[in-house]
Amino acid sequence: MAEEMKSADIRNIEAEAAVIASLLINPELYFYSEDLEPNHFTEEANAYIYFALKELAKKGVQDIDAFNVINMLNLKRGTEYSKQILTVDSINAAIETAKNIARKSKEDYRVCVDKVLDAAFRRNTYKKLCDCERLCFSGSGENIEQQIYQTLDSVMAEFSTSRDVPEYKDVVDQYWEEIQARQSPEQCGAIPFKFKTLNSYVMIERGELVIFGAEQKMGKSMLLLNCAVDLLKRGNKVLYLDSELNSRLFTCRMISHLTGIPFQKIRGGGYTPEDKKRIEEAVAWLKTKSFTHLYMPVFDAKTIYTTVKRVFHQQGIDVLIIDYFKGGDEPDAFAQYQSLGGLVDMIKNQVCGEMNIAGIGAAQATSTGKLADSAKIARNASTIIMIMNKEQKEIEEDGEECGNKKLFVRFNRNGPQMVDGEYIDMVFDGNRISYEEAKKQHIVHTPF
Repeated sequence: MAEEMKSADIRNIEAEAAVIASLLINPELYFYSEDLEPNHFTEEANAYIYFALKELAKKGVQDIDAFNVINMLNLKRGTEYSKQILTVDSINAAIETAKNIARKSKEDYRVCVDKVLDAAFRRNTYKKLCDCERLCFSGSGENIEQQIYQTLDSVMAEFSTSRDVPEYKDVVDQYWEEIQARQSPEQCGAIPFKFKTLNSYVMIERGELVIFGAEQKMGKSMLLLNCAVDLLKRGNKVLYLDSELNSRLFTCRMISHLTGIPFQKIRGGGYTPEDKKRIEEAVAWLKTKSFTHLYMPVFDAKTIYTTVKRVFHQQGIDVLIIDYFKGGDEPDAFAQYQSLGGLVDMIKNQVCGEMNIAGIGAAQATSTGKLADSAKIARNASTIIMIMNKEQKEIEEDGEECGNKKLFVRFNRNGPQMVDGEYIDMVFDGNRISYEEAKKQHIVHTPF
């Protein structure tokens, strides 16, 4: 009994209450505490409420009340005992109290989470040490060392955030196996772009972020839409976050692309009965695909992160498309530079890297052809590809079959990049939202 009292004293009730209060007010904060589990709480009521709140957050429920908390607990097996602890009145009282103690920022919330985890680690470690003490005083000495290591390892495996650093000789075989797997796109999971020549430079891979850069009104969004449709045709689950176009207009573009019917006809309704049939077929096809388009005029790191997490839990994501990366509302250029760089870094590492999904995005270029804040973007992106108009002279020299646009691979961590004079010939039809690789690639003339 003394041991139980000592271990029970290792807790942080204030931190537990702050975590629950914060989630009652803003359940999306859960996505910043996925390492926290119900069994890490000492108060049973908190453990049950936390379980319900994390499930509600995954489903995208943002307005928490007693009904949806209790309903969620009733839906899950193993939570029957919660009925004896939680009532509508007790949950309503908790929601009212939460208004005063909830943490508003993810940083403050995470501090409370870490305190709960710290207490849980100390509590579990103490219990395991008591188990080790009993092993030491037991008469049996059989495998005592192994038993003690296994007892303590169970705690470290649950709570430790550090990893052993292996010697290279112990992991080089594993790395070589991964290299061989990546030699075959089908085995490593790399997804080809719809543009065949581009695939010799870069493909769409989990953990990587490819950014297309272009000046204003150059068709960045239309190219991303073309990529999205091609990914859907290959059976991928796609989340498209759009800071520019609402879902109604995006759907007009999508249908125009799929049917070849001009965008203005789709939007205005001036299409034929035959066109209508093609539109209905396109809509029916879209219903068979795992695709989500979300219009997000407020495009900040926190909103993007929590949205991706929620969709990831609900539907799964193979590829995230960001349309497009731009600075926030910061008052000066340097602050916008830092904000944009931080956003690209977050998408590349916390979303694509940690969640193991592929990323494609777009960013606006200056009139000189450079990405805004290019150094900051290049530092964090895997590959940067520029979209450029061909000048009339280039069209004449390359030939009309070589198209009216060109792609230039400027920075690339995962393959070669181009030199001046190299580019991929493209054909762009803005009226039908179509990007295709040109039937013919231009001939590079050299002085030798």
